[in-house]
Formats: sequence, structure tokens, C-alpha cells
Amino acid sequence: MRRVWSIIPLFAVTLFASTTTGCNLIPVKVHTESTIVHSDGKVEHKEHDWEGTLDQLPAELSRAGAELADVTSKMAKELTDVPPPGHVALKDLGPGFEKFEGDPETNFLLVAKNDKGEKEDFEYVRLGVESYDDFFKTAQELHALTWEATQTTSHMRQFSSRALNEKIDPAANLRVAVDRASGANATAKTELSKLADLGVLLAAIVPEMAQKTAHLVQAGEKLVVGTPTALTNPKFATHLGLVKRGLVTSILVVKEAGATMLGLGKELSPFKKTASLPAAGPHFGLIPEQKREVLTFL
Repeated sequence: MRRVWSIIPLFAVTLFASTTTGCNLIPVKVHTESTIVHSDGKVEHKEHDWEGTLDQLPAELSRAGAELADVTSKMAKELTDVPPPGHVALKDLGPGFEKFEGDPETNFLLVAKNDKGEKEDFEYVRLGVESYDDFFKTAQELHALTWEATQTTSHMRQFSSRALNEKIDPAANLRVAVDRASGANATAKTELSKLADLGVLLAAIVPEMAQKTAHLVQAGEKLVVGTPTALTNPKFATHLGLVKRGLVTSILVVKEAGATMLGLGKELSPFKKTASLPAAGPHFGLIPEQKREVLTFL
């Protein structure tokens, strides 16, 4: 007999920033939890806590990515008669990113690894049901965006530090550090110029998406609750629990991405150019309004 599930959303992610420290040392505290109650009264609870600084978040994102990859892989194997899984590439994040697609020195998605040391594929499942497919894709897009932004800022600091032969003060303006290092030698200028161009794109989209993650979580919660009635095809009958697990894991990744992007947005803000860039949001390929009716919050 098919179980009817309900979800009690108990998600919380907090970001605490000190005004006296730089962005790399911004303390970040992440708390995510979900409680799913079955119709028979069985309660399934999942909770995760992490505390560290912004520069330590790549490792935490690797852990979150590994968990999402595990459930995605299981869904891809167990679900039959569904479209093949999709894959998020850098160019999918919006106009302008495509020029960095083939360069491993700027496309950090190509070399991403999870906490198990395995290649991160930024793969998402497709069920053939638009609202669910869109959510799974968007969650992976946000994960990819956060990873790319985290690695970009980290590489800027590393290159600048080496070029200047000095430790970059965590409180230093990252744009100023990049400009100083670019004037130090030609090699640094070449590498940092590409990263700075990437930083301009990220500075426009990261803060916009950080503000939208809470609404995305709400949309995901609605999908969890509506799964028994939305996925009525017999091919899903024995896999509803797995689909719900995939949704909940995706929601948790979105929450962690949102917390990370708050700090990254501050660090990238010196690169923002308001005059020459298209507006962020749907134009960047993330959650296009005309296709994702379930995510009407945009």
C-alpha cells in the first residue's frame, strides 16, 4: 500500500559575520534538519550541524555534494522508464560563463571532487515530470554556482599572495589585492585577469541567488508534500520514498548553498559592475520563469 507522507519543514541556516574580520574568516554556522512524518506515524528525522569559517566551506560543500550525488546515483539506477540524468555545466549558469567553459583554470566544475575524493559530476535526475525535474536541476545549479564562486575567490587570493610574495590580509579588499598582484608580473596578470572577469559575472548573480534560496526551499517542501498525488505513474509506486529522499537532500544542499553565497556575495562585491551586465536571476539560466511554474516566487 502506498504511504502518504507529510513533511514538517524545520530548516535553518545562519551566517554570522564579524565586521572586524575579512570574508575568509567570516564565521559560518550551518544547521539543517528535516522531519518527515509517515501516515502510519513513523517519524524520519535528519539533522546536520557544521561550524567553521568561509574559507573552510569548500570541504563542507564537498560533503554535501557527495550526499546529493549518492542519492542521485541511486535514483538513476532504480528508477526505470525515465529520461536520462542531466548534467550542469558552467555555461548553464548564464550568459558570459560559456567563455570560461573549456579552461580548467577558470572552470572549476571540471576538477571538482567530493569529500570521498571522487569526481563531482553535478548530475541531476529527471523523472519526466517538469516541476520535479526543474527542482532537481535548480538545486544542482545552485550547488555548482556555489562551488565555482568559492573556488574563484580562493584562487584569486592564492595567485595574489604568490605574485606579491606576501600573505594577503583576510580583511583586504579582494579586488585591490588582485589589481596589485596583476601589476607585479605578467604571469600573474594573465591568470588574475581571467579570474577577475569571472568574478564580475559571479558578483552579479551570487547575491541575487542567495536571496532566492529560501523561496526555493519552500517550493521543494511543496513538492515533497505533493509527491503521492503528483507521481501517480505506476513506475514510481515503489520508489516514492527514494524520490522524497532526493528532494530532502536537494533542499538541504540549497540551504547550505544559500548560507555560503551570503558570505561570497560580500567578498565578490568589489567586482560588481552594475552598468554593463544583464540583470541577474532568470536571465542567468537558473530557474527561468517561463518554464518553472512551480517556482512562482521569482
